Amino acid sequence: ARAALPSQPQPRLRLARLASHIVLGTDTAAVKRPGEPSLHSCSGGAPAMAPPEGGSRGILDGIRVIELATVVAAPSACAYLADMGADVIKIEAPNAPDMSRSWGGGDDPARTASPELFQALKQKKGGGGSAYVQCNRGKRSMLLDVQKSSGIAVLKRLLANADVFVTNVRLKGLQKVGLDYEALAQEFPRLIYAHFTAFGRSGPKTDDPGFDYAAWWAHTGLMDLCRSSDDADMPRFPSGVGDNSTAVQLAGYIGLALFHRERTGHGQLVDASLFRSGITGMAHILSQFAGGTPWGNSKGDLHIRSSAKEGERKTQVINAVYRCKDGTHVHLVGENIKQHVHKVLAALELSMVDVFGAEKPIWRNVDWARATKIAEGVISSKTFDEWVPIFRKHDVWHVKVQRFEDMFDDEQARSSGIFAEVPGLRHPLLKSPVQLSADKAEPKRSAPGLG
Repeated sequence: ARAALPSQPQPRLRLARLASHIVLGTDTAAVKRPGEPSLHSCSGGAPAMAPPEGGSRGILDGIRVIELATVVAAPSACAYLADMGADVIKIEAPNAPDMSRSWGGGDDPARTASPELFQALKQKKGGGGSAYVQCNRGKRSMLLDVQKSSGIAVLKRLLANADVFVTNVRLKGLQKVGLDYEALAQEFPRLIYAHFTAFGRSGPKTDDPGFDYAAWWAHTGLMDLCRSSDDADMPRFPSGVGDNSTAVQLAGYIGLALFHRERTGHGQLVDASLFRSGITGMAHILSQFAGGTPWGNSKGDLHIRSSAKEGERKTQVINAVYRCKDGTHVHLVGENIKQHVHKVLAALELSMVDVFGAEKPIWRNVDWARATKIAEGVISSKTFDEWVPIFRKHDVWHVKVQRFEDMFDDEQARSSGIFAEVPGLRHPLLKSPVQLSADKAEPKRSAPGLG
């Protein structure tokens, strides 16, 4: 039986009382808490919204989030919270707004997500392009200079009525103005303080600057590992991958901290970093290395640092990428060689002797480079579309290597529920990759203008 919980302070989730504080303006209908500064959305952005009568906007309805963050990761985490119904207020410096707004300057005027925000950007009145909208949908905006004592005072008035504070300002900058966790926890003990950093809050690189290409990609070793061989050039970096991966983690752990506060009445620090996220992404690789396996320690024929260059690579044949006759690449995804090898060879019309030199080969003696070349030669003789029915007939697990540009039109992507059509926007936005059955968490409106 579950032990009874001790008596605890009641959490501040009084939704009925919050709903009574609705401030209506000419272009806004915002939930306002007693004693906080007035807030609005700038003309040209998305108006703030109140929960519709008779129901909740989402699982986080009634939760107030103050965001003092820029660029991609931390703002994206807050966008996910807004998708779930949280009231997110984005704080920006009057003379240094979020740099992600400026990225919209390169948008195609006919394709950019929000024509209104794009026009405001061109007129140097805030605004932004598709990337800004993706990271900041569903929020409200406020201009505030936290370098000044008056700005700090206003921010603290907001925090007094907030549930979550999210920032990606470096630790030394926060300490300088008294906005670090240790300072605010004393004043706001129920506040969930989410600090997003490049390298973490301790260690020699604590205050080093670093975007995802530095902390998540380069310093973790991922960049090096993704080369086709140890003497190959560095790979292209798909910008924002580390940011978006860590954003989901941050949003999830903010939710756990809120759940903890429900039980205890206490806030806490949520400490997320790009660097740790990148290392965690390699947990399988690192554990194999630590355990001394030949694969993880680059020993033998088949290992983590084996060359991926066509013509010299060594693979198990059943789980490798191959170029088809039409230039399309197909990835065979068999993992257990005993389970998949006969199916693959049947599809390729090859025998065990043809590929491995014996009907019952001793796997440690197989010439994997030769075996791979034989499979490459056969697969390159047909187009991808020609191979699909053959692979299906023989139950060969496979997937086409797509281009990212194909995703908006990809049937599986569209069916998966990752895209959301938002009123007033020209193209879909991407939702959280994790979806809840009890709450259709998705973007509800565009991003705010400036101020």
